[in-house]
Amino acid sequence: MTIDISDGVATDGSTTEPEAKDFHYEPVGTLCDFRTLYQTNPDAYDERSWTKEVPLNLPDPVEDEESAQYALLVRKQKCYDGRRSLSIHSIVVQSERLKEFLKKALNNYPGVTPTLERLEFTLPFRPFVHRWETIVKLRDEERDPTTKAHVDLFYCIMDEELRDIIGRKKDLVSKGVITHDLAWTILEPQDVILSSIEGPQRAYSLTQASEEYEPPEYTYFEVEYVGFNGSKFGYSHRGFDIPKFSGTIPITSLPIFPLKYHPEKEVVQDLLIARGKKWEEYKGYHFKSYEEGSASTNTKGDTKYHVKNRVIIDTEAYKLFGSMAGSISIHREIDGGLDDAQRLMATPMLYGYSLNDKNWRSFHVDCLEDIEWDEQAFESLVLPQEQQGLKDVILAAAKAQSKKVDTFDDVVQGKGRGFIMQLSGPPGVGKTLTAESVAEVMRVPLYVMSAGDLGIDARVFENKLKDILRMIPRWGALLLLDEADVFMETRDSTNLDRNELVSIFLRMLEYYEGIIFLTTNRTQNIDPAFESRVHLSLSYKELDAESRRQVWKQFLSRSSSINGFTDEQLDQVTELQLNGRQIKNVVKTAGLLAWSKERELQYEDLKTVLDLRNLQK
Repeated sequence: MTIDISDGVATDGSTTEPEAKDFHYEPVGTLCDFRTLYQTNPDAYDERSWTKEVPLNLPDPVEDEESAQYALLVRKQKCYDGRRSLSIHSIVVQSERLKEFLKKALNNYPGVTPTLERLEFTLPFRPFVHRWETIVKLRDEERDPTTKAHVDLFYCIMDEELRDIIGRKKDLVSKGVITHDLAWTILEPQDVILSSIEGPQRAYSLTQASEEYEPPEYTYFEVEYVGFNGSKFGYSHRGFDIPKFSGTIPITSLPIFPLKYHPEKEVVQDLLIARGKKWEEYKGYHFKSYEEGSASTNTKGDTKYHVKNRVIIDTEAYKLFGSMAGSISIHREIDGGLDDAQRLMATPMLYGYSLNDKNWRSFHVDCLEDIEWDEQAFESLVLPQEQQGLKDVILAAAKAQSKKVDTFDDVVQGKGRGFIMQLSGPPGVGKTLTAESVAEVMRVPLYVMSAGDLGIDARVFENKLKDILRMIPRWGALLLLDEADVFMETRDSTNLDRNELVSIFLRMLEYYEGIIFLTTNRTQNIDPAFESRVHLSLSYKELDAESRRQVWKQFLSRSSSINGFTDEQLDQVTELQLNGRQIKNVVKTAGLLAWSKERELQYEDLKTVLDLRNLQK
């Protein structure tokens, strides 16, 4: 057949689309009219598209004035479970009396608003399953005859639909077990639930459960808990999965399960509330000891030692300087303090800084303890007899600066408010121990920093140092820059990169308001610009014989009974030209040797370790 489309009409009489260049359209969006598009049936790939053609065999609408007369609309669908031909897909509640009844029965159920003009519920009818006992109770108590009739109608319809699932749930719960497909039936929104997935058991409030994924490999639940963002308490949320499992498992073996199913729910609740109260008290800044774990020194486990680390609890600083600040965000604030219901759901995690590994971390509240201060730390600092007076000067200066006794300021406001002490001398004579002892007596944190912590890139160096110099004063801490030679050596024209680091360091020290200890082994190479910035410069000498004897006695008394060593034996080890650090290492190694022989440290152990040192020279 030949078709001529030049005028938009074929020779057979049918119409054709005219060419675009011969047809005029109005500008976009100018016609006061609308165009209707209709969805097509799925194609071979189960995809749909849109067409201008009206679909054939359209069903007549069934919700009209006639159907609006009824208290309920029940919509059914074909069922393929082998037990019935039809199942309820959804219901529409149209009775105002029934809406009032459900308003009481489903009180505060998330996602349900019974006062809606169109109130619809769909399979699997979670609100009805969760509140079925309440529905039955209120139905029995209803006295208004008309309302009672509407409620009975609703009850009969839903009882027939839900009888099987509710019966299975009751049977499983009575045996203390559950199946994966019915796990949602025991997890009701706003329930207090327990989980031990991330460590010690903690509580949450269940907010909602999603539908199972296809294929249903797991079911997802959202929960909320009480957290702290550095200034306010509030609610945070997270999700949990219940992976698919076969058969039944104990309810308490689920990744999350309701507190009410715990065999000792009252005890658990009281413990969690007490922990929440303890957690609440850590608001603000706290300096604590953190027990990271324990280990046994023998196979029986009856001799234990604990690994401890001093930490700073400071959520606000964690947000300012930490890299994971988003992990402590809250989405709904709580005004004021917490009540017991909120303490029950409080996170056990606190945020702050670990001094040992210089990292921002989270800490479990149950592992925090008060610090056991070494009251004799400063007294045990050994110096040659003629330098003993230095100890009093150092401690007095540190205490005065920490209490801001010295209000002297530089010409430029904000400059020169810090206090810098330079400790110089050979290794192992007590420079680092001095700073540690002062911090111990003052009961404040000691932040130990070395060149390796800052790097050699100027920009990175400056940013890290800036953060550190902002952090330390807020905690009232002491700063120890150990082996600071690289930042204090005289600048020259051959090493421009290091010159830049020294310049940055000098400039930032001008505005630091805390106490700094600088230790160095090479005072002869210090840049002259540092001399004007150091408030107190102390030079430590090599330990003399009497000082070495004191150091030996101190370390031996810590590891064993000093009474087990004779004066002659102490004289022999004192004669050795060892510094304090070397003496400590010898005693520690000898102590491990004695432990392996399951006895107290003896002189023979020291001699064995010292002989080995001599062989290695």
